[in-house]
Amino acid sequence: MSPIRILVVIATAAVLGIGSAWLAVVGGFGFEAIRSGPWTAWPTAGSPDADPYVRARIARSGEIPMPAGEGIVFVAREDSDGEALTADCDYHVRGQTPAAQWWTLTVYRDDDLTLMANPAQRYGFVSTGILRAGDGRFDITLSSRARPGNWLPVDPHAGRLRLVFRFYDTPIATGGSVADIAMPAIVKGACR
Repeated sequence: MSPIRILVVIATAAVLGIGSAWLAVVGGFGFEAIRSGPWTAWPTAGSPDADPYVRARIARSGEIPMPAGEGIVFVAREDSDGEALTADCDYHVRGQTPAAQWWTLTVYRDDDLTLMANPAQRYGFVSTGILRAGDGRFDITLSSRARPGNWLPVDPHAGRLRLVFRFYDTPIATGGSVADIAMPAIVKGACR
């Protein structure tokens, strides 16, 4: 084999190896990721059994994972149609959540995971503080303009957004089935 071919093989292997590791750490992929619509969770993120890619993602982001057995965290960076969540558009988080004793939904700036200043000083919702329909469904509106009902304000200059759903004391975190998880849809509304 010629030296040029050897260099090409080595370069290709390096690009594929580094690229796949980058996708696993930065892109939110991983061996243990579970998806439900636009939501992704890593069930073992807070346990000693987490795979190396999940550990690297947590180390890179600076997040503090929820301890295994206490709950599970789902993250969304795009809507149900696969488009990035941005502060330029309104969104509706609609539906029901998996069984949990308690949950929180928080919106962050995606680039630095900070809360957004807003006149209402509201950064998220808790399961006991939202209006629901008779069947238990809810509709939370993310918008930079005030909305009736469950309104979660966003900074119109925030750029990309990240939604974080934390479920506490849920069967999912203690070995329950993840196959039938029904997470709320994220539906894009009007854009500016």
